[in-house]
Amino acid sequence: MKEFIINKTNENQRLDKYLKRIMPSASNAFLYKMLRKKNIELNSKRALGKEILKNGDSIKVFLSDETFLKMSQTDKTVADDDYIEVYKNVKGVEVIFEHSDFLIVYKPEGLLSQKDDKNGYSLNEWCIGYLLSSHFINEESLNEFKPSVLNRLDRNTRGLVICSKTLKGSQRLSSMIAKREIKKYYITSVNGDCNLSGVYKAYLSKDEKKNVSHIYENVEDIPKYAKYTPITTGIKKISYKDGISELEIDLITGKSHQIRAHLSHLGFPIVGDTKYDKNAKESGRKYQDLKAYKIVFPKFTEDDDWYSLSKKIIKC
Repeated sequence: MKEFIINKTNENQRLDKYLKRIMPSASNAFLYKMLRKKNIELNSKRALGKEILKNGDSIKVFLSDETFLKMSQTDKTVADDDYIEVYKNVKGVEVIFEHSDFLIVYKPEGLLSQKDDKNGYSLNEWCIGYLLSSHFINEESLNEFKPSVLNRLDRNTRGLVICSKTLKGSQRLSSMIAKREIKKYYITSVNGDCNLSGVYKAYLSKDEKKNVSHIYENVEDIPKYAKYTPITTGIKKISYKDGISELEIDLITGKSHQIRAHLSHLGFPIVGDTKYDKNAKESGRKYQDLKAYKIVFPKFTEDDDWYSLSKKIIKC
C-alpha cells in the first residue's frame, strides 16, 4: 500500500487527474476500475474520482509494488539535477516577487520563456530548479504537479514573467490572464518623435513558417488563406530625446509579436528590432529595446486569501 498526502502545492484538483499524474502509464479505465474495487481510497473511504482534493487529504493506493512501479513509469526526459543545473548556471534571472502560489521573475534578453526542443532549456527549467533548490518542491511532488511559466515573452524581450508554484496558482492565474484581469505594461523605445497616443485596434496574422506577424487595419485586406485575430494595443509617449521616443505600452491583447509588429505597422518600429525594421542594425543593439516592466493585479474581496494582492503593482 502506498499513501499520498495532498498539500498546498497540488490541492484543488480532481482526484482522477491527480491519479493520472502519479500513475501516468495507467489507462483511465484501469484507474476507474481500481476506484470501483476500492483499491484506491480517499480519506479511507470509497471514491468516485471526481472529488476535488484539499490540503491534508489522504490517498491510499492498494496495488503491488510491481504494478505501481509499472503504472508510475513515464517518459521523463529531464532529471531533477538538470533543473538545478539550469538554475545555477543561467545568469541574469532574478526573483522580483514571491507569493505562496506563484513567482514573478525577471527574464533577461536571449533566454526562452519555454524551451523549443526536448534537449534545450529555458526560464521554465530555471524556475523549477529554483523551487527544487529552495525545497518548496521535491522529486515526488514534481510527479504530481509541475510548476510552469504562465505568460511568455519573446526570446529577445526582457522583463517580468509569472511562474506558478502550486496547482491553485496555475489554475487561477491562467484564468485571470485569459480574462485579461491582470494588466501587463511594457516600456520600449522607437525611432522618431512618436505622435501616437491612445488605444489602437487592428488584426494580426502570424506566418508560422517565417515566424513573422503581419498587421492589417481592415479585415478586407487580409488574404483569404490567412488566419487572423483582433488585437488592441494601448500607447502612451513618456519622453522624446535625440531622435528616440520612449513609450509605455498597455498590452490589452497579448498575441505573438503584437507590440513589435503593431508599432512597426504604425510607423514607429522598436529600436534594434531587426525582424520588423530593415534599418535596425544601425542602432548597434543586439536585441530589440522592449521590456515587460509592470504587472498590476485586480481588486480581490476581503474574504479572498489573495486579498493582500489587491491592486498590487510589481515593477522591474
